[in-house]
Formats: sequence, structure tokens, C-alpha cells
Amino acid sequence: MQKLAILTSGLVVLVGLWVTWAKVATAQVNSNDPNVALVDNCDPATFNLAVGPGTCAATPHQHDTSFTEFVELLFSPLAANVIGHPAWHFSPGYISIRAGQTVRVTNAGGEGHTFTEVKAFGGGFVPLLNGVGPPAPAGTVPLVEAEACAAPPVIVAPGNTVQMKGLSSGVHKFQCCIHPWMRAVVDVE
Repeated sequence: MQKLAILTSGLVVLVGLWVTWAKVATAQVNSNDPNVALVDNCDPATFNLAVGPGTCAATPHQHDTSFTEFVELLFSPLAANVIGHPAWHFSPGYISIRAGQTVRVTNAGGEGHTFTEVKAFGGGFVPLLNGVGPPAPAGTVPLVEAEACAAPPVIVAPGNTVQMKGLSSGVHKFQCCIHPWMRAVVDVE
């Protein structure tokens, strides 16, 4: 009798977990607020020393990419333009949403970023990160600044969230006007 009670209790727990998991999975799939995270991995000590105080904020997450490593990975011998450090990115890089949905954009990194809609991907407003000047290798083709990055874009501070509302049907391209390899596409159905 005791074994039957234990077996029944275990079965009830399993069914409860299954129902909860199914509801959470459904809520995530049908969420009215798709999210995009602005991600970086800047080490506050080395970035603030190299670029200036406040360049990289300390966050609850451990950020350990030194400024030297960041600069070393801006360029690749396999390409003639800026590649950028892979830890600096938008996550996800592509989302598909329904018309009328709001996209929540949260800066999960330690540096400021923009989430600027552009007609065509291009460079940002920081010449060094476009491949202009040292440490760009000889033969590097600088990125041409994206037209939308010429006007002062809104910078999303670490930990802050902005909302993208009212996107029309079609494909929308977004990039960071500071770190131009950080890109995302929002496809509005």
C-alpha cells in the first residue's frame, strides 16, 4: 500500500511538471514581446583604462575580454574589412514577428550600444571600429558609415531596455552605430 502511495505521488509530480513545462513553452512561443539582447564581454578594468572611465560598466555577469583581445579580433586575415569581436553581437540576430508586436531591446553588456534601423548595413560613427586608422592592417577597406548612423542615435546604456513599436510589414535591418558588426534583422509578417 505504501509503495502504491509513493508511486501515485511520483506520477502526480511528473504530470504537474509536464503541464507546467508545456505552459511555459507555449507562453514563450506566443509571447507578445519578442526580445533582442545587446551583448558584449568588455572587461571593465582594461576598457576603462584604454578608452576612458565609464566605457565599460561592471555588471552582475563576469566580463573578461580585455581591450587588447578586443582590438586583436577586429580584423581577420581572411577579410579586407572589419570583422569585429564575436562576443559583441545582437542575440538573436534574426526574429520574425507579427505586425503590431513590440520588440524589447535590452542591453545585457557593459558598454553602451545603439539599436538603429538602417536601410543598408554599414559602418558606425567610431572611425577606429570602421577600420579607419591604426590598428587596421595594410590593405583594409574601411566600412562606409551607414546613413542612419550620421545623426546622433539613441544609446542604450547597460541594463536599460528600449521598445521598438509600430514596425511596418517587411524586413527591418538594425545595427549598432558604435560596433557596426552587431546586426539584426526583424522580419514583420
